[in-house]
Amino acid sequence: MNIKQEDQKPKRSAMASTKADLRELRGNSQATVQEIQAFLRELKGKSPQEMLGAVASNSLVRSLCISTGLVAGALVLFTAIPYFNADDEPVPVAESVPAKEKTAEEKAPETSPETPAAPDPLSSLGVGGEIAAPPGTNPLEDKGDDFLKDLE
Repeated sequence: MNIKQEDQKPKRSAMASTKADLRELRGNSQATVQEIQAFLRELKGKSPQEMLGAVASNSLVRSLCISTGLVAGALVLFTAIPYFNADDEPVPVAESVPAKEKTAEEKAPETSPETPAAPDPLSSLGVGGEIAAPPGTNPLEDKGDDFLKDLE
């Protein structure tokens, strides 16, 4: 089929005609079979090493060795540079002066007389509070209360 005939062929959408789809499938599968046959003819009479590409595998091993050497060299290089460029003199640490102990009055937050202290927002939620359990009872025991009974 030449190019002019393909250009003149009307374009059709997929699944437009089952008969045309089957015709195209037959033509495409025939072309695939011919390609496979040509490939098998090329392989006929060659050794397994040639078919598997022994030449390519040799260069693959060589490339693997080269890349391993380059990565190892880069690791050594980038480890050695900072090691040998480091200062040998220890950096003097600033002497810590013991801080003056604050009294209880100094530790308390400073509030001005004009602004009232803000209430703790967690106190209204009961966070941090303690509830004493009655002696002789385990609050984790099942008392037979079904809190979902009202939902039925």
